[in-house]
Amino acid sequence: MNQARKRTGTKKVLSMILVLVMLLSLLSMAAFTLPASETGNSKDSYEYNIMFLDCGRKYYSVDSIKQIIDNASAAGFNYIQLAVGNDGLRFLLDDMSLNVNGTTYGSAAVKKAVQAGNLAYNRTHDAPAYSPTTNELTQSEMDTIIAYAGSKGMGVIPCVNTPGHMDAILSAATSLTGTNCSYRDSVRTIDVTNTTAVAFTKALLQKYITYFADKGCKLFNMGADEYANDKFTGGSMGFGNLQSSGKYSSYVDYVNAVDNMIQAAGMTAMAFNDGIYFNSNTDSGTFNTDIVVCYWSSGWSGYSPMPAKTLADKGFRLINTNGDYYWVLGKSNAQCDANKARGFDKTSFPGGTISNPA
Repeated sequence: MNQARKRTGTKKVLSMILVLVMLLSLLSMAAFTLPASETGNSKDSYEYNIMFLDCGRKYYSVDSIKQIIDNASAAGFNYIQLAVGNDGLRFLLDDMSLNVNGTTYGSAAVKKAVQAGNLAYNRTHDAPAYSPTTNELTQSEMDTIIAYAGSKGMGVIPCVNTPGHMDAILSAATSLTGTNCSYRDSVRTIDVTNTTAVAFTKALLQKYITYFADKGCKLFNMGADEYANDKFTGGSMGFGNLQSSGKYSSYVDYVNAVDNMIQAAGMTAMAFNDGIYFNSNTDSGTFNTDIVVCYWSSGWSGYSPMPAKTLADKGFRLINTNGDYYWVLGKSNAQCDANKARGFDKTSFPGGTISNPA
């Protein structure tokens, strides 16, 4: 390697370190993939080279996100994924009014209910300080972020996670509708067999799908992971309970319905892998194969997502979202660092190898 290439490689590694250090200091969760040039491939060989920022659990200011975009762009990423809805919901649209089963909930009422849900989440999880109206991104601020990312050659991928990881939304749904929308007392997962819970969630999702599609976004991550894993912490956890209770088909229907909403807006849907044919169950319905699967985990003892290769054989495109490369708040071991990130191989998935990931 000549000196010029050494300097370029060093600069990119330093950019990666800056991103890592910044995110660690801001107490969040993010997944990292190393720029393709660091693995000996051309940067263009990555269709999706994504910097993931969990800005649902914790509020980030516009300036903080711009700085993260700067570092991610310098490190070779072509997308930033903003998980604005992940446990908390930290981005509120100008018009949050919803029509649910013929009942209209005004914008101010929905905002107030979501903010109450955010506040309850923060109190329960000892999250950083939260102040309603100042610790959520506004629509004009998101407009600015999307434009700024574009100026750096990066696209924005929104993530609004449902039917799990939706503490604030679930709280709002229950308080506004007067219906218990929770799955068996989970604080973050709706009951996918409850028509009110599903209708409320879809109505809210549609607002975000429409907004991000109108801003030119091409992808939308629906999440769909870890169903009620806060309530069921042993065995096969939430997905296993869905299957044993005969309700997993309703989850399949829900995921396909949200995918159809995203498709109708002209975007491609993404989802995390663990719920897609959990425990290799194919008897409860067929998932839409146009969903791009973000494969983050092959599971653990008693928790058995379908292997990556099997999903690929079924026709899904897979993105390597390997959980071993996350910074996670509170995680005590195996946190990713720059040296570990340098060895990232996009074909090495949890539990196996995929030769041609998306």
